Amino acid sequence: MAVSPNTKTTTENITENISTLTSEVPALAQKFRKQMVSNLQQGQQMSVDAAQTWVKAVSVLPTIDLPKVHGIPVIPDVQAATKYTFDVASDVLSAQREFALQLAAAFVPAKAS
Repeated sequence: MAVSPNTKTTTENITENISTLTSEVPALAQKFRKQMVSNLQQGQQMSVDAAQTWVKAVSVLPTIDLPKVHGIPVIPDVQAATKYTFDVASDVLSAQREFALQLAAAFVPAKAS
């Protein structure tokens, strides 16, 4: 079978398919990322709405003041505790990211200069 100028070889087809796949992956990954974050935010908003509704419903119930005990530190409010917890999580995630990047770099062959 003669190869005409318009006929592609198997190697050319494979190379073209790999190039197409490589160019599509970032677009697909970006689309997935946006959709995932959007879904997450929608779920979070539903949780906030539900919590606000619950607080509004139970706010009419009587509450008691807890006695202060000398020598026991005051418990931080929920927002302060939440901020602190996320600060710790952010520090851990940053350390893990740096570790993962260093580990990934170790597996990449050094480029000749």
